[in-house]
Amino acid sequence: MLKAKRMTSPELSKSLQVVVWIGIIAGWVLMWFIPYSIDMAFWIGLGIIVLGLIIVSLSAIAAREHPEKKQAVVDWGIYRVSRHPQGLSDLISHLGAVIMGWNPNSVIYLILWVYLVLYASLMHLALLKEEKLNVKKFGQEYADYMKKVPRYFFANI
Repeated sequence: MLKAKRMTSPELSKSLQVVVWIGIIAGWVLMWFIPYSIDMAFWIGLGIIVLGLIIVSLSAIAAREHPEKKQAVVDWGIYRVSRHPQGLSDLISHLGAVIMGWNPNSVIYLILWVYLVLYASLMHLALLKEEKLNVKKFGQEYADYMKKVPRYFFANI
């Protein structure tokens, strides 16, 4: 993954890193037990995952060094339409994986939906923290960026 030298994510404490990794592993384990079948839900889910991969690729491209722009805040490329395209792409990809295994009669599948909601909530809280740290780090430049660009594509939730 390419990292920008300008905007960065906040450093997580060791205990929070453990919680994040436990959550990631729990999601992998839950998805392991979902019986996937090649049906319409599988292809829809796969399409959603591809959309997530396209968004994360666009964010990596935009986060690279830009020869004409020397400012600290990345406000070009996909960052013109979303302040957090990498987090959004992660959530979109998770949603696609859940949809791929569509089976509302499975208890594990329902638990996976609960996991997805919890994951999205924690991701949102982490992005709020990141924004506060970026305002402290970059000041008015980031505050102005926050006024122009929604947190997620169409909403400033």
